[in-house]
Amino acid sequence: MVYHKEYQEFLTKIRELGAVHIIEKEGSLEENPELDQLLSLHKKYTAAIKQLSRQKNEDKPASSDDGLTLLNRFEEKTAAVEKAAAMMIQNEKELAQFEPWGNFSWESIKKLNDAGFHIRFFSCPTRKLQKEWEEEYNVFYINEISSVEYFITVTKNPEFYIDADEIRLPKRSAKEIVEVQKKLEAEISQYKNEIQVIAETAIPVLKQARDQVQEEIDFNKVVLNTSPEAENKVMVLEAWVSEEKTTDLNAFLDTTEAYYEFRDPVEEDKVPIKLKNNRFARLYEMIGELYSLPNYNELDLTPFFAPFYMLFFGFCLGDAGYGLLFIIGALFARRKAKPAMKPVFSLVMWLGLATVIMGAVGGTVFGMNLIEADVPWLDGVKQYMLDPDKLFNLALIVGVVQIIFGMFLKIANITKRKSFRYAFSTVGWLILILGGGAVYVLTSQEILTGTAADIALYSVLGLGGLFILVLNDPKRNVFMNVGSGLWDSYNMVTGLLGDVLSYIRLFALGISSAVMGFVFNDLAISMTSDMPIVVSQLVMVIILLIGHGMNIFMSGLGSMVHPMRLTFVEFYKNADFEGGGKKYTPFSKIVK
Repeated sequence: MVYHKEYQEFLTKIRELGAVHIIEKEGSLEENPELDQLLSLHKKYTAAIKQLSRQKNEDKPASSDDGLTLLNRFEEKTAAVEKAAAMMIQNEKELAQFEPWGNFSWESIKKLNDAGFHIRFFSCPTRKLQKEWEEEYNVFYINEISSVEYFITVTKNPEFYIDADEIRLPKRSAKEIVEVQKKLEAEISQYKNEIQVIAETAIPVLKQARDQVQEEIDFNKVVLNTSPEAENKVMVLEAWVSEEKTTDLNAFLDTTEAYYEFRDPVEEDKVPIKLKNNRFARLYEMIGELYSLPNYNELDLTPFFAPFYMLFFGFCLGDAGYGLLFIIGALFARRKAKPAMKPVFSLVMWLGLATVIMGAVGGTVFGMNLIEADVPWLDGVKQYMLDPDKLFNLALIVGVVQIIFGMFLKIANITKRKSFRYAFSTVGWLILILGGGAVYVLTSQEILTGTAADIALYSVLGLGGLFILVLNDPKRNVFMNVGSGLWDSYNMVTGLLGDVLSYIRLFALGISSAVMGFVFNDLAISMTSDMPIVVSQLVMVIILLIGHGMNIFMSGLGSMVHPMRLTFVEFYKNADFEGGGKKYTPFSKIVK
């Protein structure tokens, strides 16, 4: 709570602190002309910077003019180019009308009109021409295009009708239009040169001006989300602050005349989200944010899906040579990249490493099958490589592992949101899956036999059934729990089966990538076998570069998308991910 005369200064100082995320009131930003004007100006700056960045050839010293002046100048030149371009299009249409008639002077037509002879322009299909028109209307044939005859009539009486289409030509001659077009082309060239000069000197100034507008927007939003009380004498502001910033905020508030209170979040609060992850998991936050941030009352699944996503990418691309190119390309790009882009290239390096590992496991390098290759020094490691049948099984095993891992996270999520008691149903399913699997392995290895095997199996079924059918919800009675448990069991069995089968796409994409690489290799060899050696090598390199380039693009795209699908659908569902969190964005000055 701040006294109204001190509020502007208070907001200025608290913005410099950069600690609080303002709570937005419903409808606070609607129908505000000043804010709308600022948003429109920010949009114009962004569009101008984007367009000028595409045209910039070199950097020159920044312009001494202010951002608004440069923006107006850019918009003025851009509008002039658009206007001239529109006029050129109109002129081209008019010029096309003169094409059948050739280049003639309207002055000559005017002289004939002054002498009492009227000229009219017509077109008519050749088959409809009538011979008597020549004598009756003094017809002169000018041109024939696609069985259409173009002709004029020269008469002293302009009032007559013939079965032909009369044409109204522009009042400028073709020569005049061509001259105007040349002037417009020169104007457009001049305007574009001026825009080029703006691009080389104005972008830093425009970015600074845009940042200033953004700060004004943020400031206005805070004011609009302030509640005036006590006849507008006291301004009340509510905001969230992260724990590590609480001490700094408290120290600042103690230096002001403001009254303040802190409280911890309650379950109903929509708390903004600030993720905290290690250096590895932090790279995958950009992937998780494509779907949704977690809400405040659940786990952040980023560190849990990150290793799986990396593995899935490598599984789908599945070529050690492609992975090596990813690592090398990202390594060089990262050196010259802006700070904001460095995490992206770091992520690409990790994904490339996973691709190298999975490509080595599958025995594929640039489309070459190492398992079948007759290379003596590889004989010692071929035993560790997996053929397609084993890769298929590995994809299903990885899927089962991630789903079970997701179910453990579901227990942790439910416990965090409610209590462990509400997670009994999931506990029961884990008992059935893991316990049943353990009993199967032990009996197949004859470690458990006879009565002991039966007791173990019935114990697993009984304990799992108890949690699933009887103890699944502490707020319901036994009969409702049994009915609900049976329905959930049907959904769980069919859902788990579909979820596990979805992981076959890992195997399918990996195999398709390897097959496409092999096809391009075989194509390069077969098409160049009869060529002279120098030509054949050149053609082979071209085919391999184009073929593998296409394969890397298509397979790389699939390797990004399909692991996302497995993460956001299968894994998130089994981990009971709700999402819907809003990112923690403190009110602060824009960092340059």
